[in-house]
Amino acid sequence: MNWYLSKLIFSIEPAEQGNKAQFDEQLRLVQSSNEADAYFKAKQIGKSIQSEFENEEKENVQWRFVDVSEVIEIKEIKDGMEVYSTTHETYEKENFINSVLQKGIAIQSRHLSFC
Repeated sequence: MNWYLSKLIFSIEPAEQGNKAQFDEQLRLVQSSNEADAYFKAKQIGKSIQSEFENEEKENVQWRFVDVSEVIEIKEIKDGMEVYSTTHETYEKENFINSVLQKGIAIQSRHLSFC
């Protein structure tokens, strides 16, 4: 059995139309004998976790599974290895960097509070 990194895409659909479209991308590990089986296993996972709920504004929201957009075999697992990479383009360089730094500070503060 091999390990595969799969990217599942979900559409977040509020009942009221006119809102900006939102999509959630989830990276999930699946273990399978080949890429095709990994795709179908990831697809099954996506279908099983789609849901419907009510948000804070009491609107009905659907978390709808779209599909698996990528399946990448992981040949070996070792400390520090890269499993996924993406490139962001923005005209707001400093805002992007500050956003990343703020996320890092939030992670550190959560863990320091437990020490």
